Amino acid sequence: MEHYAFSTVGRLASQLSMQGMTAALLTTFFLRRIEKYNPTLNAFVTVLGEQAMRDAQASDARRKAGQSLGLLDGIPVAVKDLIDVAGTATTAGSATRDGQISSQTAQLVRRLQAQGAIVIGKTQTVEFAFGGWGTNAHLGTPMNPWDAHRARAPGGSSSGSAVAVAAGLVPCAIGTDTGGSVRIPAAFCSLTGLKMTAGLVDMNGIAPLSPQLDSVGPITRTADDAAILYRALTCEPGQVLDESCHRLLDDGNGLDGMTLAVLPDEQYDTQVQRSVRLGVRDMVRMAEMAGATIVRERPPLSFDTIFEQSGLLMAACGWRLHGALAQNPDAPMDPFVRQRILAGQAVSQMQYEDLLAAHQAAIGAWQAWMADKDAFMIPTLAESAPLLTQLDEATSPGFFTRLANWTGACALALPAGFDPGNMPVSAQLVGKRQGERQLLQIGSVIQSLTAWHSYSPTLQG
Repeated sequence: MEHYAFSTVGRLASQLSMQGMTAALLTTFFLRRIEKYNPTLNAFVTVLGEQAMRDAQASDARRKAGQSLGLLDGIPVAVKDLIDVAGTATTAGSATRDGQISSQTAQLVRRLQAQGAIVIGKTQTVEFAFGGWGTNAHLGTPMNPWDAHRARAPGGSSSGSAVAVAAGLVPCAIGTDTGGSVRIPAAFCSLTGLKMTAGLVDMNGIAPLSPQLDSVGPITRTADDAAILYRALTCEPGQVLDESCHRLLDDGNGLDGMTLAVLPDEQYDTQVQRSVRLGVRDMVRMAEMAGATIVRERPPLSFDTIFEQSGLLMAACGWRLHGALAQNPDAPMDPFVRQRILAGQAVSQMQYEDLLAAHQAAIGAWQAWMADKDAFMIPTLAESAPLLTQLDEATSPGFFTRLANWTGACALALPAGFDPGNMPVSAQLVGKRQGERQLLQIGSVIQSLTAWHSYSPTLQG
């Protein structure tokens, strides 16, 4: 069954619909991979093996009775340890929350369970989700599986979710995204990551960082798989997901009639790695080959300003949420996370209100600029995953990702190739608010013309 490790959700769903494969067998297979590889990878903080097997057996009973709940019925999924599952701890990546058991299950998880998805475990995160490199000083940093010999940044803050999918420990996972926390680890781990429109999914039961910027989204192998998870999280209660999820807007015309904006060449910062530039260029070429109209325009918002303002808002919100804890020198907190939280103390109430006003203005400006466009393609990150020994924790990799959070828009990270050291690079589609369908269609069509998403790392052991 080893080939199932790197199968797509859609392919596994097809296998479950055929005789010979069961949810119990599939769940057992992934639990064994977690048992074998997680001690090295550190992707999971909690494994819900017994409950997962009970849920798998219930899925098999439904399918045998002809009452399958749809494509996700019997598919294992992992959720970031920022998301409540009743009866389990939600650490939010912090040793200060060890043993705090959730009494509720987040609405997001209940939606997945209503579709028959099997929550197999909870994945590691940067402490309080406040960091983009994916490091965690107290609970351990997940290992980026694309370099078996040297420790590299997995990307954060949804580090464990991406590592788990990339390493074939689970076919899909859910992360949260405040400044790029779904897309950054997806990019570093050669995965597809969808940051959903702010407010589209109920955030109750999910530990916040900055409520104005927080969102969620799936980390998967393909855009088609992301479409399945997107539909599961947004469909009407009781709706059965079928094969149409793979082709949300597929009318057989590729990308004809769609408009894709890209930055003029001279707008690329010299710090953007050459492999990233080439990867984005090739993805644009694929979109054009598929029929998309390409326009080269600079958006009305400054990446530098967005980066600065969103960082201040995150710090201000982090201070309001965790300031007292950060001021306690005895609290076991990551020193860099503590520093980010304490920085929020300097944001005055007037500055805070100005930031909120700027955020709202950016939402309007972005929607106006995107009125005649379907997506804006830019790098997800300026570089491939750096070595942990070379990280500067005072910096953030989110220069290009914060745009979608600041404008409340959706965004999709897509594998776009590899650098000379065989580390993944990524391109990003930023859409309108509630423009997920367009992004997923573009991503699906591009992935039908490329193979970057089909590669997987070689694990040791």
